[in-house]
Amino acid sequence: MHEGLTPTRAGIGLPGAVLALLYVLLAALPMCIGYVTGIEPLRPLGEFATALGLCAAALLLLQFLSSGRYERLSGRIGIDRTMGFHRVAAGTLLLFAILHPLGYATAGASGDPALVWSRLLDMLTGNRLRTGVLALAGMVVIVLLALLRTRPWMRYEFWRASHGPLAILVAALTAHHALANGIYTGETPVRIAWLVLALLAGMAVVMVYMLRPLRMWREGWVVERVARVGERAVEMLLRGPASTVMRFRAGQFIWLSIAPNRPPFHDHPFSIASAPGELPLLRLVIGEVGNCTRHFMQIAPGTAAAIDGPHGSFTLPPGDGPVLLVAGGIGIAPMLGILADAAVRNDRRSYRLLYAARNRPAMADAERLEALRARIELSVSVLLDEGPLGPAERRGPVDAGHIRELLGDLPPDAVQAMLCGPARMMEKSADALLDAGVRADAIHYERFDFGAGKGRLDRRRRRQALSVFLALLLLMVLFSVRGP
Repeated sequence: MHEGLTPTRAGIGLPGAVLALLYVLLAALPMCIGYVTGIEPLRPLGEFATALGLCAAALLLLQFLSSGRYERLSGRIGIDRTMGFHRVAAGTLLLFAILHPLGYATAGASGDPALVWSRLLDMLTGNRLRTGVLALAGMVVIVLLALLRTRPWMRYEFWRASHGPLAILVAALTAHHALANGIYTGETPVRIAWLVLALLAGMAVVMVYMLRPLRMWREGWVVERVARVGERAVEMLLRGPASTVMRFRAGQFIWLSIAPNRPPFHDHPFSIASAPGELPLLRLVIGEVGNCTRHFMQIAPGTAAAIDGPHGSFTLPPGDGPVLLVAGGIGIAPMLGILADAAVRNDRRSYRLLYAARNRPAMADAERLEALRARIELSVSVLLDEGPLGPAERRGPVDAGHIRELLGDLPPDAVQAMLCGPARMMEKSADALLDAGVRADAIHYERFDFGAGKGRLDRRRRRQALSVFLALLLLMVLFSVRGP
């Protein structure tokens, strides 16, 4: 959660470094207050086990904040980075929670495996720690479901409906375990720290499950039209009231729920494929890839729609330098919004688009893209994985050579690059752009799979996230080795 590589939204949201510092302070708050309570410390390993438990519980409560769509906090770094960090934090707190009882079982055992195992069995099967054991089991289930949520047999709605309530249950079990058994939690200052974190988590729960769903319906958006614009792509036009208060920047996205389905368990993220100047009309270009989207062509005009947004930091920074766009499949949607906005604003910049698709029928909204070419300085190169090739079309998938050709004779330090599409395509494209001399802070991408990725920029993001937990680990070590 450090300052992003692609700070594409200025103004809304805190700098990444500030968010990271606040996160570490809140995660370490109960432990730091416990440090000054005057309680005589145990052996270092026992104190480290205590620190693991305190920090795991704090991280669990902070998960309710990092999973939310709070643009005023994280709008500058983007929701994909926020959710990617949320996933890293989930794995970290689960590791801390598993090591927490193991540390107690190992302390003073003089390396005797039988004694360690006996202590673990006593802790896991005894009545006194039952809520803690149930909380740990619940954490394992939450992480497993999150890892499996992209499987074809896992319905998105089931995952959404189970993830939050299960996390609330685990948080309640954790709170009971800490209050009933915690060495430091009996101290009033530490209890106040827990109350602060619990209030923050509770406010997030109320926002997600009560206030935001109500707010999503308030403007009365309706579906105006749904039309097919590709073999497996549809264009949905939404119309809001003439007095709509919604404002967005080209490239951002919304969370959408169509009646009779209700948020928060049935809302899905879709990129806006229209320009801000077209409001109160919103255009979405959507791939038919899931149980929900496959039924969109059956939606009747006039059907009510609930909208939460805008979200995302995938927006083009101001300037007059050339712009490279690399889109794969339905990743063309935000690019259409960016290009439409350029046309509305009479943008004189040079735009170069590389559009990759499985075949020509799989291209989404090709006619609209052709119309935009007549309004702005836009060149389009098409890559097709299969089928016959026409003029200006070449064989895909995207590779480093295609990226170098797209850059051509443009000065690498002057361009802005926007990438959207399958994860591997974005990773390869970003790496190729870096190799060609394009600045890291000029390469912008956003993904809805919230995966960490394998590209160089993704690895740098992951290192930045892990550095937050390394800082927390250092505080835990200091806590555990302090003198009596």
